[in-house]
Amino acid sequence: MDSVRMWLQNYLGVSGLTGASILFQFAIIIGVLYFFYARLIKDTPVEKTVKGILYFLILLWVVSEVFSVLRLRILSTMLHNLILLIILSFMVIFQPELRRFMARLGNSIEALPQAHKHQLNNKMIDVLVQSITYWQQHKTGALLVFENQEPVSAVTTGGTTLNAVLSSELLINLFFINTPLHDGAVVIKNNQVLKAGVILPLSHDATLNWKYGTRHRAAIGMSESTDCLVIVVSEETGDISFIKDGHIDTFHLLDKLPERLNQFLRPILKKPKTEKLWMRIKELIKLDLSGK
Repeated sequence: MDSVRMWLQNYLGVSGLTGASILFQFAIIIGVLYFFYARLIKDTPVEKTVKGILYFLILLWVVSEVFSVLRLRILSTMLHNLILLIILSFMVIFQPELRRFMARLGNSIEALPQAHKHQLNNKMIDVLVQSITYWQQHKTGALLVFENQEPVSAVTTGGTTLNAVLSSELLINLFFINTPLHDGAVVIKNNQVLKAGVILPLSHDATLNWKYGTRHRAAIGMSESTDCLVIVVSEETGDISFIKDGHIDTFHLLDKLPERLNQFLRPILKKPKTEKLWMRIKELIKLDLSGK
């Protein structure tokens, strides 16, 4: 404990701390760091990168302490400053994850006095079933993005604003071969087609299967960037893919499509209800951005 107290005094300028105070404050720091790791990093494509950086930081810290014991003060100070620089660079390296967390935090706070919006209904499920059935039978590719709490406009580019009522006729025509808007994504919210021909961010996950083309990689990248739900219909195989939080579920048969759509779209099928403040705070504390 004396060595820890000396380290705090030499490098952080903190003095006069008791052993219990040091343990308590370190416990808070560890708890906060673990919370952010569990909610932002765990089971995501950047988890291995974070672990590698942490192992590297630990190695640098051990080497710097060895230099300090050997009275190599210049090398020790340089390594300590390098550690601080790497920690500060986390704000840049993991900017997308931090942005996503802040967006979810802001949306949750704004929603405290409000009820959930009923974004889709059973009629819209029928519209999707008709459209997906047509696309599969005619080997037509399609890419649908269902906006949830986080606006998708922050991470998408291009597209044509429609603000049209969602219908199977509209969806089928938007993805008809050689039409101007068929090669992008359609963004849907509140039973409306907001935009068509939208360009989505590609996933940078190097572990993705080689069979996934640009459309699937864009869908996965979109789901990694926001809390949206994405549906992809493959023009080569007719396979239907449901994608959320970077995780993809692919199937082919249409017999259980309505049931699977209801299950997949459940986050935006919530019925309006009144929630107490403490319930919303509890939900916010349990906020999970890793997809689990």
